[in-house]
Amino acid sequence: MRGNGSSGRAPAKTWTTVNADSKIPAGRVNARPQLTNWVPETNNMATQTGIRPPLEHGWNWQSRAGSTIFKHSEDGHDKESGNLDEVHKDNVEDDYDDEKDDDSNVSDDSDDELLSDEFDSDTSQKSHDTRKKSRWFKKFFESLESLTVEEINEPARQWHCPACQGGPGAIDWYRGLQPLMTHAKTKGSKRVKLHRELAELLDEELRRRGTSVIPAGEVFGKWKGLKDTEKDHEIVWPPMVIIMNTRLDKDENDKWTGMGNQELLEYFILYAAVRARHSYGPQGHRGMSVLIFESSAGGYLEAERLHKHFAEQGTDRDSWNNSNRRVLFHAGGKRQLYGFMALKEDLDVFNQHCHGKTKQKFEMRSYHEMVVNQIRQMSEDNQQLIYLKNRVVKEQRHSKALEATFSIVSEKLRETMEENRIVKQRTKMQHEQNKEEMDFQEQLFKDQIRIIHEARDEKEENFEKLQQQEREKVKQSIANPKNTEDYKRRAEEIAKFITVQDKEMEEFVAARDRLIKLHGEKMDAMRRRHWEEEVELEKGFDAELTQLMEKYSTHITEVAADSV
Repeated sequence: MRGNGSSGRAPAKTWTTVNADSKIPAGRVNARPQLTNWVPETNNMATQTGIRPPLEHGWNWQSRAGSTIFKHSEDGHDKESGNLDEVHKDNVEDDYDDEKDDDSNVSDDSDDELLSDEFDSDTSQKSHDTRKKSRWFKKFFESLESLTVEEINEPARQWHCPACQGGPGAIDWYRGLQPLMTHAKTKGSKRVKLHRELAELLDEELRRRGTSVIPAGEVFGKWKGLKDTEKDHEIVWPPMVIIMNTRLDKDENDKWTGMGNQELLEYFILYAAVRARHSYGPQGHRGMSVLIFESSAGGYLEAERLHKHFAEQGTDRDSWNNSNRRVLFHAGGKRQLYGFMALKEDLDVFNQHCHGKTKQKFEMRSYHEMVVNQIRQMSEDNQQLIYLKNRVVKEQRHSKALEATFSIVSEKLRETMEENRIVKQRTKMQHEQNKEEMDFQEQLFKDQIRIIHEARDEKEENFEKLQQQEREKVKQSIANPKNTEDYKRRAEEIAKFITVQDKEMEEFVAARDRLIKLHGEKMDAMRRRHWEEEVELEKGFDAELTQLMEKYSTHITEVAADSV
């Protein structure tokens, strides 16, 4: 036996129901088990494999309930099809009887021998009907002719390949015509020409029946809508409506008079016509007028609306052209107006007696170009306009919210500025007051320091006077010496006193200088500490002021956000 997807035979009693196999072509149902080793089909097959001869009990179609020739219709239409054992039984059993009696079965016949069994002429010269009456295809096409197109294209219908009868694949089932057609077109081992013949006949037969093989995956019975190309036609441009029966009476010159332009426009004021014209000839007013509408899709729709109005009340083109239905006058002598969309022929009649500039100018344009496309563009523009309007509304709301927020923020800013002004004013006043107090304190300290300095200077002067007085006393003590020795002694004492005094004064001056220097260093250190403390105070004040400003700035921002 051949591998997966190949055909082979097995005894009828060994047939089992085969589940769907992913390796089997779509739509093909093989009721036979796949055997691993294929042995050429000869009369010695049973002895070589130990298997009983094939079809020992015949086809045994009774065990396959519901099987028909090539199908079993879901609606029960098997009246001409019959069962497989009724239609194919003779051919199949004859083939297998020959297979038992002869070493060479029909599957080994060449394509030329199979095709030339019944017809001697060339295949291309045979008619389609003659070719399908071959013994290979006759039963198949007779069954096919008994079915409707819907039944033929049922995807669940099962078929046998007639070109495989009596050979490998004769009992294979094909679910739907597409797998059968694929099999017939791609068969590449035995009976190749016979299968190609089947494919051509089946394709031609289905074409004559008005159908075709439905590709796998497609569902029969899909709907078919309009043609792919949109229907278009030419229209008169600008849009016009012909108004008939607009003449009134004859004048003294035996010429017809009729409705005026303005009068005609006023009669149809609800339809937004832009101009009106009348046709004149040798006899005057011809009773034929035209309403001209705006050269736009809107103008065409207005003209079409007027045309439909005339049609609804039975005064359209058909009524005017039908003399039996045409009513020119109503009771009381009023003329009945008729109207319809203008065609090229109408305007040719309208311009029949016009020459040069008096002719009504028009052109024939595409309906899709002038109306459909413009309406689509108007729809798109309208959607864009709605979008822009909504956007403008949102922008206006946003602007109002911003205005309200700006007003609130401005008011808060004004209040803050006023508060800052008041704070600055109070700070300035406080600063001036503090400055006055500081000036007073400074003056007070300066006075105290001045008093101290003055007292110190006075002490130093008194000290110097005291030293001088002591020296004078010593000098006066030797003014009246008793004798020379006394004078010398006193002179020595005075010199000694002066020396000691000078030495003490030198020590005093040196100590005084050291004290002044130390005092100056202390004053410099004190001033340095003062400036450092003043700088620290200024930095601290600056940091606190920054925090205060940030606090109020955040507050204003929060108020603005709440307002939005």
